[in-house]
Amino acid sequence: MPESNTEFINDWVGKIKASQRFRKKYLPTETLQDYRKYYRGDWAAGLVPVNRIFSFGRSLIPAVYFRLPRVAVTATKPDMVFHARVVEAVDNWLIRETLLKGTLKTSILNTFLGGTGPIKIGYDSEFGYSPAQAVDEDTSTVTQASTKEERLIEYRTGIKPGMPWALPELAENVIIPIGYKDPSSLPWVAHRILRPLDDIKQDQKYAKAATKELSGTRMMQLVGEDVKSVFKDSEDKIVYGELFEVRNVATKEIYVFCENRLLLASKDSLQIEGLPWEFMIFNEDPEYFHGIPDIKMIEPQALELNDVRTQASRHRKIALLKFLYLKGAIKEEELEKLLSGEVGPAVGIDGESLPAAVMMLQPHIPPDLAQESMMVKQDMRESLGFSENQGAAFRGGTPPSATETMEVAQTADLRTDERKDIVRDILVNIVRKWNQIIFSFWTGERVAQIAGPGGEQEWVQYTGDQLKGEYTLNIDPDTGFPVSRQLRGQAAESILEKYGGDQLVDQLALRRYHLSQFEWIFPGISNILKDDASRSQADIMSVSRQPHPMGKGASSRALGNRGGGRQGMSPEKPANFEDAKARHTR
Repeated sequence: MPESNTEFINDWVGKIKASQRFRKKYLPTETLQDYRKYYRGDWAAGLVPVNRIFSFGRSLIPAVYFRLPRVAVTATKPDMVFHARVVEAVDNWLIRETLLKGTLKTSILNTFLGGTGPIKIGYDSEFGYSPAQAVDEDTSTVTQASTKEERLIEYRTGIKPGMPWALPELAENVIIPIGYKDPSSLPWVAHRILRPLDDIKQDQKYAKAATKELSGTRMMQLVGEDVKSVFKDSEDKIVYGELFEVRNVATKEIYVFCENRLLLASKDSLQIEGLPWEFMIFNEDPEYFHGIPDIKMIEPQALELNDVRTQASRHRKIALLKFLYLKGAIKEEELEKLLSGEVGPAVGIDGESLPAAVMMLQPHIPPDLAQESMMVKQDMRESLGFSENQGAAFRGGTPPSATETMEVAQTADLRTDERKDIVRDILVNIVRKWNQIIFSFWTGERVAQIAGPGGEQEWVQYTGDQLKGEYTLNIDPDTGFPVSRQLRGQAAESILEKYGGDQLVDQLALRRYHLSQFEWIFPGISNILKDDASRSQADIMSVSRQPHPMGKGASSRALGNRGGGRQGMSPEKPANFEDAKARHTR
């Protein structure tokens, strides 16, 4: 850092502003706001929209995200096999506890709308972890609490003290240096954050001398021109500060600037395995960092489709049945008969010629409008993929052949699998960085539940340092497959048939799982089973006499170790890490 803070601040603020101006040339914030308006259905008055942008986006998310994300951890060294089991249990618990699935879904939507879906990875605090302010053995801090009053200054329920986290961010709030394209080669990344000024001043991480001089501003002045109307009529009383959080790769430091003042400058403890950022990009740009939004490819067709549908609607309204009649030729009561809904009314007309007195009008609706609509929809499909069969769409006119049907299915799977593979890599990278964080900061003893040598559930005590090592992470792609009640029921029937009577399988747990598939029809049906403690010795012996598909082998260990007295069978009495490792590797 230069000796002069002013020189240092001006240098970094200049870099950030220059990068923001450069990005506006190929990814204007106003354009991204328009894309989001399309998605949420904010169209001009009087327009009849066909919101294909919304339908494409909602179809994309369930097609590529993982409904039950789960990582498989494999050791890279023979002596780390047991460690990998514990790491796998911890990782999958973190995925559920930190609501990572929701982060991935939001990031997929951000990528669809903005071309890039940044995901920020952190630990303990949303606005920066400071090891110097750790307050307990699990290295959590008190920076989430106010220094003046008993209240919180951080509000996200998914971010907990002493826990890693991952949050989605909008593309325009992440600033990348000019001239860089590959995320792995970035020399620095800046994050634009809007935060209440009162919370900034009470954050213990920031320099008090600098925060005391901040004046802040209203949200009206901080948001873009196109969204100011949202706050125009509201009570915009909260004063905000515009923070720029910079992570410098060259020095592994973190800086926070606000109103040309330096609030924080310290070592970045989260730069353990690269920058604590991941970037989801489906359509890579050949020159620039940010990806190409899908909507950019289909925006002209989307607007044209809305125009066609609006014109068709107007033609339809004009084409309603109408009558022209000669004034004085039809009395008012006779006109009411003509316009009534009665069948076969006799209408009297005064005049020499009936055609001269009444004329029926039924304008023509151009049939080309429907054809034009189909052509525009086809253009949108081609923009997002390939044409006709290669675009996962059947060719019109004739029934599809078996070859065409297969080609459609295979191409649709390939296009979906490519994006799903990107999401899988992002998920793996997030968990990998989480692991490096917990290896470094989880100094206190924790417990994890793993499968014991005999298949029973066992609790193991561990620290982050004991788990430290290199592992291979993998995501099962089938965890994204939609699972219905019928499929779960069929799977339970198959498992019961295959493992019923197997001495190496807990028969009570197996039957309870099978019965649980019928809870939605018969609530509480699982309660018909006896508790394990109430089962008689005869019941256990009857199970042991049942045939099982494993052939030879005894089930005494599986059945005899079910008691609650052995260490490791409950979280209150977890097994020591080294003892459990020795027992698993015997």
